[in-house]
Amino acid sequence: MDHLPFTVDTIEVFLLIFVRVSVIIALLPIFGSTSVAPQIKVGLSLMLSTIIMSSMPLAPVLVVPPGTPVAFLVLLVVKEAAVGFAMGFTASFLFAAVQFAARLIDSEMGFGMVDLIDPMSEESVSVVGQLWVVVFTVFLLLINGHFFFIIAIQKSFAVIPLAGEHFKAGLLASQFTDMVGDLFSLGIRMSAPMYVALILTEMALGIVARTVPQLNIFFVGIPMKIAVGLGSTIIAFPMVAGLFKKIFEGLLTDIWSVLYMMV
Repeated sequence: MDHLPFTVDTIEVFLLIFVRVSVIIALLPIFGSTSVAPQIKVGLSLMLSTIIMSSMPLAPVLVVPPGTPVAFLVLLVVKEAAVGFAMGFTASFLFAAVQFAARLIDSEMGFGMVDLIDPMSEESVSVVGQLWVVVFTVFLLLINGHFFFIIAIQKSFAVIPLAGEHFKAGLLASQFTDMVGDLFSLGIRMSAPMYVALILTEMALGIVARTVPQLNIFFVGIPMKIAVGLGSTIIAFPMVAGLFKKIFEGLLTDIWSVLYMMV
């Protein structure tokens, strides 16, 4: 066995790296989409784990003495999986805000009763929500957001060494609570231009219905609200895209905050 280029300790380190990376990949936007084949996710996780392992010449070697209880090894795996889950869960808030904003617009446009299946989350989403997910996924690729996620995975091992996690439940719970609150506020900000335009259209239709009772406002209002909703979306998209970029930058800050809370 002396001629082998690796030892049992090296295998242990690689497996722990693979656990953290694979959990993060499974939850990240784009990479974690169910439309991505599991073989590709596993292959990407193995490739990133190999690169991270080779780029850590001073990586800590976990020397597990013979006779160590299996429960201790399982605990190490669970801790690495928890780090990956915290990072991936934080990153998933990005498109959760997008879908919440689109749901508000759909409910006002009249598309609230029409749902589609989002291939990224396998959940029921609105029509505009599915459109926004596709558009902002492309936009995220254009601003090289996927590279930032990969860099964050690599940097997480510099911030939190293997088996060096110290979970501060109170701080993490407070951080996630603040992020959920920000999710709703960001969703409202993203949908505000279109939502206000639709509300004003609704008020105008109400005035018309009172002044011209002979007009069938139902058949006139539905296509008008759809046209106003789509038109205002096209007009306000540059502003919404800028806000999405700021949300992504804030998301990176949240990821680092979560990581440093586990040091």
